[in-house]
Amino acid sequence: MKTQIIALAFISYIFLAGCDSSSTNSSQNSMSEDIQVTNITVERGPVLEALVRDANGRIGQHLGNGVYSFNDIVYPVQSYGGYIDMNRNGVVDAGDVEMGQLRLRTRAGTVMTLATTMDENQTDSFLDIGFTKERLSSQTPSSDLDIAALSDEVYKFCYENNISDPATIGSAQMHTLQNRIQERKSLYAHNGKSSVELENILIDDLNITKLSQEDIDNLPTDSVQTIIDATPVSELSNEQKYTLAFMWNEERLARDLYLALNALTPSQTLYNIATKAEAQHVLSVEALLKKYDLNILNTDDYSGGYSQEVLSAYNDGSYTINEISELYDTLYTRGSTSLQSALEVGCMVEVTDINDLNADLELVDGVDDITVVFENLRKGSYSHYWAFDKALKAQGTTDGCCSLGEEYCKTVEEYPQSNGSSGNSGSGNGQQHGKNSN
Repeated sequence: MKTQIIALAFISYIFLAGCDSSSTNSSQNSMSEDIQVTNITVERGPVLEALVRDANGRIGQHLGNGVYSFNDIVYPVQSYGGYIDMNRNGVVDAGDVEMGQLRLRTRAGTVMTLATTMDENQTDSFLDIGFTKERLSSQTPSSDLDIAALSDEVYKFCYENNISDPATIGSAQMHTLQNRIQERKSLYAHNGKSSVELENILIDDLNITKLSQEDIDNLPTDSVQTIIDATPVSELSNEQKYTLAFMWNEERLARDLYLALNALTPSQTLYNIATKAEAQHVLSVEALLKKYDLNILNTDDYSGGYSQEVLSAYNDGSYTINEISELYDTLYTRGSTSLQSALEVGCMVEVTDINDLNADLELVDGVDDITVVFENLRKGSYSHYWAFDKALKAQGTTDGCCSLGEEYCKTVEEYPQSNGSSGNSGSGNGQQHGKNSN
């Protein structure tokens, strides 16, 4: 079980605590100087505030106007959710349209459109109606009126046939689409309207609901919530359900433990990670529990339904899984002896969380919403590890987390440094009061 893994790791630490690991090369932790930045333009019209991730699970930082930035991108790249900027003012406001469950992707280049999404299987069909591969892979509806015609007709087809992944459109359907795209190309070429005007006409013709001001006021502020809202409910196994139950408890353990240790030996690192990251991580997992209507107090079949009231009744340091409660007590006892011990416990918790998440991500492979949430949790844990490593070094522990032994000594290749896009590292400069803050 997972708790056995961290318990064994804790025992290993006790035996290794007195060992000298100064031979570890601290230069392993330096960031690579050869990071390549790639910006991807995501457009139906410009898609704002989507969750865009590459094949390694890295989440792109939204720079605005549908442009998402990646460090060392790995293709293919896929988008989830977001909002179509109908008036092109660069912000989500009344009159814009939700992307809903419609997905876009690209296997290369710097644009992601319905054309690049369908180009996986339908290149020849597009070539037959006058497009080129270069045009399909480099132009957006805003920059090319023919691409706008293609995008609008495919969007209409997906909407009318309840298709969320345009890449699944078959050859028979594509034959119908070819004729419709050709007709729309001809129409657009002669009516003198811009792609923005034409897109608004299409949305009105389809009677697609536009966002009201009330909708805007109630939009989720967390980008990860976008994927939870934008993907359909999957059929989960009991093992996958248990993984969600365990992760809710595990993220709460990290939050509760860091807050409790911070109360004893105030540390900006503990405080920031607990309040800025772990608290949000708990809410992300709880959103999944709500979506799948899971009663995690009943691990036989999870029947009885989700209840926020029931979960809220669990105080800090108390959990629905007994092993987590016991682990909290053990780690609190160890971390409460000094600030250094508290930071060392942080290293241990984050390494164990990452080990658990690596296994969990294999278990939930193919379940998009849980996968993206877990990837985000792991990205946060990478950042937390380096924050604790830095804080230990600031306290005089030369090797940081590596002083705990080989199991806790990681490189930036193993634990990539966050580019700050959505990892919720909690390493900012939030304020608290207390002595010995670092």
